[in-house]
Amino acid sequence: MIRKAPPGKERVDINAAIREVVALTGGEARKSHARVEMQLARDLPAIEGERVALQQVLLNLIVNAIEAMLGVSEAERHLLIATSHTAEDCVLVTVRDSGPGFGSLDPAGIFAPFYTTKPSGLGMGLSICQSIIDAHGGRLWASEHAPRGALIQFTVPVQSGASRTPSLQDPPNQL
Repeated sequence: MIRKAPPGKERVDINAAIREVVALTGGEARKSHARVEMQLARDLPAIEGERVALQQVLLNLIVNAIEAMLGVSEAERHLLIATSHTAEDCVLVTVRDSGPGFGSLDPAGIFAPFYTTKPSGLGMGLSICQSIIDAHGGRLWASEHAPRGALIQFTVPVQSGASRTPSLQDPPNQL
């Protein structure tokens, strides 16, 4: 971490990376009375990337979702993190919350630098997330989730020649 060289890309099990970030944010989710559910695809192929950078993206998306849900009743706070393998040979990661959604805002605008809805926010988090996903050859986008909430998704290409890694994840679990 103290080298001046850029971090190298490595084989990343995105499901394991997600589990680590969910564990890291578990206290915040409990404090906010948010129910967190993971639906992680079994036998998901590995991706090539910078694990820590991808975890930074996940951390930002999860914390933003938890904070957004503070505006709804405790009984309605639900966060879903899911993965799947797309037909385009990418891994798709979905973060869906049951917060107020984007309202009249254009979901694409949330990725603009310095755009924030938080009184103390800098507006850099989602812009940085987009840069990280772009650097991984992927795509990041947002949309409304009916009847309420936000849906943020990103894709990252699978590692060339990657075989599917068996997942220890059983069907959906909740924290």
